[in-house]
Amino acid sequence: MWYLAVCDDTGKCIGFLKKDKTISSDPDSEMENLMSFKKKKDTNELAMQINLGHVLIKDGCEYRITPVKC
Repeated sequence: MWYLAVCDDTGKCIGFLKKDKTISSDPDSEMENLMSFKKKKDTNELAMQINLGHVLIKDGCEYRITPVKC
């Protein structure tokens, strides 16, 4: 399965993205709530949308997303 890791502006992983687009700080206990994908393509598409929103929208996301396989 592919998940979306959340990184701050320095590149440090601060958690994983949940289905409600909040950040999970304890992913082991919230596995059923994490956003997950079977295909890397789907994961990359959403990560790109979120990261572009961060760049293009003045008050966009305060974090960056990167796909990870677990």
